[in-house]
Amino acid sequence: MIAAPGQLRLRSRIELGDYPVDAAWSPDGKAMIVACGAGGITLLQIEPEASARPVGAHAGGALAVTWQKAGNLFASSGQDGAVLLWDARTLESRQIHAGTQWSEHLAFADNGRLLAVATGRTLQLFDAGGALRQSFEPHPGVIAALAWRPKSAEIAAAGNGGVRIHRAEPPLESRDYAWRGACLTASWNADGRILATGMQDGSVHLWYVASGTESQMDGYGSKVSATGWSGNGRYLASAAGNSVVVWDFSGKGPEGTRPLELRSHSERISALACRPSGTWLVSAARDRRLLLWRMGASDTPQDAHLLADECTLLRYSRSGERLAVGDARGGLSIFAC
Repeated sequence: MIAAPGQLRLRSRIELGDYPVDAAWSPDGKAMIVACGAGGITLLQIEPEASARPVGAHAGGALAVTWQKAGNLFASSGQDGAVLLWDARTLESRQIHAGTQWSEHLAFADNGRLLAVATGRTLQLFDAGGALRQSFEPHPGVIAALAWRPKSAEIAAAGNGGVRIHRAEPPLESRDYAWRGACLTASWNADGRILATGMQDGSVHLWYVASGTESQMDGYGSKVSATGWSGNGRYLASAAGNSVVVWDFSGKGPEGTRPLELRSHSERISALACRPSGTWLVSAARDRRLLLWRMGASDTPQDAHLLADECTLLRYSRSGERLAVGDARGGLSIFAC
């Protein structure tokens, strides 16, 4: 079932019994893996009928999950200091990392051959067999976000003091893109030319990596907690407070122009997600509203839904035909898009 253009249609709701903190879609969009606050790792079957199956747990709480874009492996991490690599076919796991610090960020490379694990100030790369392939020099500050560069063997790790981009294949190298303040997010545009980071100081910083230049978008009223690019690469969406700010990168780019501000939320925005194709964007906030926007077309929402509780996560399937919405009441709602 696919919703009509400009609509989100609620397809099912799965009660998890716990607060979902992270989730990742399977490549075919028929299943999801969910990490829950109390530690549970749950496999959700979305098609043909929605169901939930607990498969394991991290003592103290789960933190992150990620799934290969075209494969059967997914990974999870938790407050027990462990990183587990799972086979979705057998639901068997093995521990590939253990430590006293939490591994809060996980990301598979686009080709699925490498898994990036951020633990405090340290970034490590593991292969699909679970073997450690690279452990980079510690970063200046705690790593707050990871983003693999599209169609590349490079990964950006953002945190306090800027961004460090690592090349994961020979010739190995690391390049620093220093900037004052703390980077909270990391988002590449579709062709990998521009890296955007939301900043603690209420700005968005842009690195034009291909040309070696950079720029800054100031004037946000609070920290920029989320960033994301439209599927067609034209628009950059960012969230600060209760506003979504959209920058248009067509023509000569956004420098010197005024952004489009989307102001239909009444409380702080907790999540953003851009559909993998086109210009569709969803936002959710503490006001429990889920809003669908078409960037560049209007400053009013195309559709709206009231959630059971505050949103904890938004995840589009790889095809963009499904949207998963987690809430603090312990449920995951699946919308057709």
